[in-house]
Amino acid sequence: MKFIGPHIHLRKPQRNALLILLVLVLSFSFLKDFLPQTQPEPLDEQSMRRHQKWIDSLFQISLDKPKIYPFNPNYLSDHRAYELGLELQSIDRLLAFRKSGKWINSAEQFQSVTGVEDELMAGLGPYLTFPKWKKTNSPIKKELEKIGLNRCEAVDLEIIYGVGKKLSQRIINYRKYLKGYSDVDQLYEVFGLDSVVVQRIQKRFEVKVLPQINKLLLDTLSYADLVALPYITSKNARNIIQWRSSHGEIGFDDLQNIEGFDVLKIKRISLYLHSF
Repeated sequence: MKFIGPHIHLRKPQRNALLILLVLVLSFSFLKDFLPQTQPEPLDEQSMRRHQKWIDSLFQISLDKPKIYPFNPNYLSDHRAYELGLELQSIDRLLAFRKSGKWINSAEQFQSVTGVEDELMAGLGPYLTFPKWKKTNSPIKKELEKIGLNRCEAVDLEIIYGVGKKLSQRIINYRKYLKGYSDVDQLYEVFGLDSVVVQRIQKRFEVKVLPQINKLLLDTLSYADLVALPYITSKNARNIIQWRSSHGEIGFDDLQNIEGFDVLKIKRISLYLHSF
């Protein structure tokens, strides 16, 4: 094995260094007991408590859930809802519901809208608060007591917009001609009185007392008596006399066969006449 020799042959300086290294390694275990050792400074007990408290607070932050206070879900922000444990889908449903203008008024409705699980609802339910709506009775408009059209004065009619002194006096004069208004619609017959103004009068006036009219027998009246009645013109009176002369008698049904009479006119003259 002569070929090994050249490879492990050490020069004298190398052999000395190797010997010193070996001596140091073997003597370290004996010398460490005699070497001076630096003692760590003892920690202050108060500092240790403060340090431990800081560590505990960091740990507590990672575990604690946000403290829950009573809240109205109608004003719940998306961030706060997320802190309370609502999923994004539930938050979107809640915000969409409120955006539509609707209000959540109960815990059951809150769960129905958001779709939260029963377990989460059990934790949130005790903290939900809702507005107490005040029941307000809708104001009842008190209608003004209407004025009797057959007892009013001309000045009373002037409270109506569009009725001046001339028109108010004309309404009174027409009332005298009719011997009293039997129907408010007879105001449409007053010359110069606009239909819009009539509607305004009807809102404030009514026929409270019907006029006392002594009805006459249609079949016995003369021409002069007929033309003296409202709604009957001289031509109407002549036509009535001619019909009665030809047929012997006349009734309201017969008037429909005479020129110049329609249903409304017959209704009006029936206020002053009667037939067999």
